[in-house]
Amino acid sequence: MKLMIRTKSKEGSAPLYTKLMVEGKGRWICLPIVVDINEWVEAAQSERKLNNYLIKKGINKKVALIEDSIKDMKRHHRFTKENLEKSIEDIMLADKREALKRAEQLGKEAEDRKKHNVKNFVVEHIRKIESGEVRTAKKEKYAKESIKNWQQFRRIFLDFYRIRPFEWDDINETLADRYISYLESIGYMKYTLDKHISLFKTIVGVAERQGLHNNHLAASYLKSPQIREEDKAKEIYLTKDELSALYEMPLEGFEEQVRDVFLIGCFTAMRFSDYSRIKKENIGFTNSGTKVIRIKQEKTAGTVVIPILDERLETLLKKYDYNVPEVLDQSLNRTIKEICKRLSETVSSLGKEERTVLNLKERRSEMEARKKGIELFKYDEQGFPIRPRWELVASHTARRSCITNMYLSKKFSVQQMMSVSGHKTETMFYKYVKLSLDEYADSVASAAVDGLF
Repeated sequence: MKLMIRTKSKEGSAPLYTKLMVEGKGRWICLPIVVDINEWVEAAQSERKLNNYLIKKGINKKVALIEDSIKDMKRHHRFTKENLEKSIEDIMLADKREALKRAEQLGKEAEDRKKHNVKNFVVEHIRKIESGEVRTAKKEKYAKESIKNWQQFRRIFLDFYRIRPFEWDDINETLADRYISYLESIGYMKYTLDKHISLFKTIVGVAERQGLHNNHLAASYLKSPQIREEDKAKEIYLTKDELSALYEMPLEGFEEQVRDVFLIGCFTAMRFSDYSRIKKENIGFTNSGTKVIRIKQEKTAGTVVIPILDERLETLLKKYDYNVPEVLDQSLNRTIKEICKRLSETVSSLGKEERTVLNLKERRSEMEARKKGIELFKYDEQGFPIRPRWELVASHTARRSCITNMYLSKKFSVQQMMSVSGHKTETMFYKYVKLSLDEYADSVASAAVDGLF
């Protein structure tokens, strides 16, 4: 096959042509091979130079393939202009197609690496939780509170990952210990630490189910340190007498609203995110005529139906035409403490000091103060921080107070109380029954009418 260029130009580039007899006619066939005109003219001066040039440029292999294809088409009587052009196109584009195939493969491999990367998976998984693409086991969207927990986990996890990058197969006991140590170094209490480890374990399990790793032991290494009672911040409930005193306390203006909103929580067992947004449309009746509050919980998205049984609850709701005043969580927490502090002057139980723990911000403040010889908090003889009960009152105290007082009344079954509180398991429900060891001892004594046995 004789190759040539068909141009009068002396500079630049030009395609190669060959002349073939096709369907009884001599035809110039343009090959999609472009050469430098000067290089071609120089090489075409002798057969040896041209042959070397064709070999150097890899053109000879393609020409050989075209010649073999022509012979094959002639042998099978398929040698037409259309078949020839298609054959030449396939041969000449084979390299490009192979290059594209390699690029696609490399892109797929890069995408797989990105997908298998721990950091990328965590970021993408939580993004899908936020958007609703990933749902709970019940196929419901994650509640706002759960999303906030995942977002906090992402922030802390990525901070740790920047310090200690790892792959799925690297998750072992040593890495788990380092992660726990990192959480402790930040100053997290064990309850918060347990939450972060639990979410990490969830991530590991999801990734394994999606086939991103085969580290079947990874989840088993992620264990939380044992949480003892002294590791947790003291969680109190207000007794019936304390609630009555708070209800009767003369207040006005914003303080009165805060007290009323808090008490509505104490008489409904709701979370602040729910009792703070009760509206008139949430009030209704059952088929039997029981007046109830019917509301979809913000945290779990489950619906609870709470009977209005306490006259004080009915009075408080009616006071605001069943539209609970809007109060921010932070404002309620700050103001209800001040109210209970004043109330402790006449209700001594609110001034009783309880052993607790300091949160991260408080511990840091205490460390800075001690450098100046100042102690911000009181401590008992064992070195535990102590606070008066009024200082431990917060928005969530309302929920604990209702559940604990219902439990102490012995009027209701656990299932009845759970239907009001919205808890799905007895384990979670009992975490809200905040009795002291002395109170448990009293309950045992009151039950032992005829002695121990």
